[in-house]
Amino acid sequence: MPLDNVVLTTTDDLFIPGLVHQVFNKYKRDNGIILTKEERSQLFSELSALLGEGLLQRALHILDEWNFITYYTSDRYRCIVELTSKRNLAQVVRVVPYVNYCKCRYFQRFVLQLKEAGEKENREQNLNSNQVSFTCEHVLAQCLNQLLHPEPRTQILTLDQFRYFQIDIYED
Repeated sequence: MPLDNVVLTTTDDLFIPGLVHQVFNKYKRDNGIILTKEERSQLFSELSALLGEGLLQRALHILDEWNFITYYTSDRYRCIVELTSKRNLAQVVRVVPYVNYCKCRYFQRFVLQLKEAGEKENREQNLNSNQVSFTCEHVLAQCLNQLLHPEPRTQILTLDQFRYFQIDIYED
């Protein structure tokens, strides 16, 4: 199934985001059917072409080296995914599925284009740091985990616990 950029008609389907969305939809499977080795290879190739080899490699490293757990509210209406490093349990990142946002430094700097604290507006510095990205490795790893591991580890949280996690995601 080739990617079809003619279908991109809403503001949610801006060029790169729309193509990334199409790639994930192309490989989405129902009923726990897993992707073949060939399909995985093609998926990684397409994502690499859209997002860059470096970002994909970092996301695949997280997929291999981190634990993923999906936290739900009791009604299972809302969820948050927590990524925890297997080597450093203090290294935790939380993201919301289907939301392209992360608190990580990379996302803030290269997706949102925010300056780091103390960074001066300097023409020379701006010329050397013109990297722009659609997403970060944590969000991409979460999307890949959701696609490649259709039955994630899950846990139900109280509403207060869920709110704490939700505040943590967006609070600086």
